[in-house]
Amino acid sequence: MAAHSSSKERTAEIDRCLELISPSQPDESKFVGMLLLPRLLNHDQVDSIQRVFDGMNFKFIERLLRTSSVNSETGEIPEPVLREIAINVLACFAHYENMASNKVMADRIPALSTVLKENDETDGTREALHILLCVSITKEGLVRMLDPDVIKNVMELIVATDNEQERQLGLQLIHSTFARTCHMLHEEKKSIPSLESALKYSLHTLLKALSKILATNQDKLKFEALNILSVVLPDVPPKIMDKFKEDSSQDKIESVLKDLRSGLRQIFSSKLDIKYRDQAMVVISCLLNYFGPDWLFSTLRKTKSERRKNEKKPANNNTMNDPIDEKDADIKFPILIIHLVAVETRVMLDDIHERRLKLHNQEAIEIDTEKEVRQEMMVPVCFEILEAAIQYLSSNYNEDQESGMDADILLKIRTVLTDTMNIVMELLKFIQDTTTSDEALEDDLIAQASMRIVALYLAEEGYELD
Repeated sequence: MAAHSSSKERTAEIDRCLELISPSQPDESKFVGMLLLPRLLNHDQVDSIQRVFDGMNFKFIERLLRTSSVNSETGEIPEPVLREIAINVLACFAHYENMASNKVMADRIPALSTVLKENDETDGTREALHILLCVSITKEGLVRMLDPDVIKNVMELIVATDNEQERQLGLQLIHSTFARTCHMLHEEKKSIPSLESALKYSLHTLLKALSKILATNQDKLKFEALNILSVVLPDVPPKIMDKFKEDSSQDKIESVLKDLRSGLRQIFSSKLDIKYRDQAMVVISCLLNYFGPDWLFSTLRKTKSERRKNEKKPANNNTMNDPIDEKDADIKFPILIIHLVAVETRVMLDDIHERRLKLHNQEAIEIDTEKEVRQEMMVPVCFEILEAAIQYLSSNYNEDQESGMDADILLKIRTVLTDTMNIVMELLKFIQDTTTSDEALEDDLIAQASMRIVALYLAEEGYELD
């Protein structure tokens, strides 16, 4: 009986608070009602929370999130207090999917993103990020979350904060937003114009922020940015990327590509864990696919003229901070990539060939599922980079003598490609000889990727070297 009475009293208190926050009440009353409501709600009392959600004054919550202070009879209420009250109320609703997915919650996303403060000593920023993660699950929520200003606010927090929990929540929010968006666009059979437009406009903000991190940061965040790029870029629907390129100025795209090139060159010039090397290769293959081979391989045309310039310059023993070294490293970057990708390709193909030969001979082998999954993903990625190199070289070999490619470097690249293609053709011949049906060959990802690059290589291998 006492419990029932207590429940009735709490319901009555909630009703009084809902009256206090109604639009007709003065701000002072609304503030008191908002302050009391979270204390009256228990997460296991869904009916009570739903009643509060249905009677909530969301416009006043918006004001609390966006207003720097509120004057009351007892004095000025500062921004942190207003922010905490609004976040506490929204947090009560965000735990329930039917409320979190409601449009009124999605509409709070832009305001919530403005209260993110780096190194927040309270739980406000972390709680706001949790709310954003819960709310950005529907089309409406994703559209709001993809607003360039919202993405900018989250990325600025990620860069500025020293709090690892804030950073990880921010990164998780970026990951989930773009993953959910791309998944929804891939899964839906019909077009979703609002979501497609939101993704297109958000891409420049995201790529600009990530490319800047990749180019300038020298800590763990650099590899976090690489991780996001390696996940987002392959997933973006091609038509969205095409629209993004059409609507973006050439200067903006070139600025992003310049920073991406600089960051990737730094990464490949360091000793890398295999995970980060794979991610960097995925990013390069995507950029080659979306923006063409010129952004990566164009400096091959400078190798001849730059080598002549360097030969004429006097020796400089103090080269640690010499800007020429940076320029020279950038010119040689595509050569580095071709060599690294070719070596990685040969290592993987040798392992695949050896394993398949043992299986064909009915020999016992040690099954390594993780390695096989990686090979099925990375062999096509490596092939895409090598294909781009072959196509670029075949279409640019006949530059004029001064701006053309250095013959020695071309010969080295040609040797690397030839050695790699010999291994590809050897494996492909073995697969074709040991595969019993056309259907099995069609289902073999390694075989299909190998046939494609072999066909391209045989068609283009006649390009000159002098």
